[in-house]
Formats: sequence, structure tokens, C-alpha cells
Amino acid sequence: MRVDDYKNAQKLAAEELRGRDPAVVASLAGAEWAGDRLVFPYMGRLAQVTPPDYEVRWADQKEGEEFSLTDGVLALHYLLGAKGLGPNGELVAYRQIPGGEFYTQAFHRRAEIPLAQVFGQKPGLFSQVAPLLGGEARPGLADEAALFRVLPHLDILLLVRHGDEEFPPDGQVLFDKVITHYLHIEDVSWLGSSLVYRLMGLARGL
Repeated sequence: MRVDDYKNAQKLAAEELRGRDPAVVASLAGAEWAGDRLVFPYMGRLAQVTPPDYEVRWADQKEGEEFSLTDGVLALHYLLGAKGLGPNGELVAYRQIPGGEFYTQAFHRRAEIPLAQVFGQKPGLFSQVAPLLGGEARPGLADEAALFRVLPHLDILLLVRHGDEEFPPDGQVLFDKVITHYLHIEDVSWLGSSLVYRLMGLARGL
């Protein structure tokens, strides 16, 4: 999508949200309604969405900092799709999400291969950075694994398997199946990829 496409998507989402009671939206999304804005965790930080324009920004946004356009679209789409359903613990691969079979290879290249390349050859690095984004270790599922509550009702599990002389490193992104009730397949791809990229950025800073 081009920048103009994201801007249009954000505009359309905001227009649709204006027709809804923000307090009800907050309740269904697992967000806090603070009287004039919705506040909810997103990728380890607090985001806030303010009606009637439905501007999205970080609750602790610093001077000169921006809430990216793509993240803003995703946050509004999450609010639009909110149905009050929490994670059910059933994890699925991207290809198992309706529509995902057509974009599986693209998602694998965009998210899972970078996950493997950055963390699969440096044991311990993933476990070091995962808690910085709220990741909770899940021992026994892979060489390293962590579950992330990226939005109030959406969980993502990342699995890292270390490479050796026989097998290359491997990375896998799994989603709680409840995500199918909240986001379209394009948003699911962005959410999973964004989590991986944020972790890679943290790793580069160590």
C-alpha cells in the first residue's frame, strides 16, 4: 500500500468509528475509556485514540515522535473489529487464517525468515529482547519462545530454533485464532511483521 492508501484507510476507519459509542468500543476492545479518549496497550506501550477525529498517538509520546501511519491504521481496525472476545489459546499459522494461504510465502519472507536470521544464530538474544516488548517465555516449545500480548485481546507466539551443522535456523510466527474476529489478513501480516521488526531493532541496540 502507498502512503495515500494508508491515509485513506485511516480516514475511512475514523469515519466508521464516529458512528459508534466510544465507551462501548473501549469495552469490547479491552481498552480504558478515559472520558475523552481510549487508552490501550499496543506492542508494549500505551496507545491512545481520541474522538471525534480518532487521532492515534502514544500516551507518552515524546516531542518529535510519531505514531506510524501503518500502526495507526491497524489500531483503528482493531477497534472496529472489537467484539469483546479474548484469546482462546488456540494458535494458528498465517496460512491457516482465512485468506492467508494466498500470501503465506510473502509473510514467511517478510517475518519468519528475518526472525530466524537475526535470532536463530545467536542463542539467548531472543530471550534477552523479548521481555522488552512484554514477551513471556514459553519454555519447551522451541529453543526459544515467547508469547506477546500485542493488543488487549490479541496474542502472538514467536518460536526460534537455533541452526546447527545439519539444519538452518528457523523462525515461526503463530497467532491466537481469535485474531480472525478482529483483523483482515493484510492487518494480520502487518501485525506479525511489525512485532518481529521491533524485536530486531531492539537487538541491534544491544
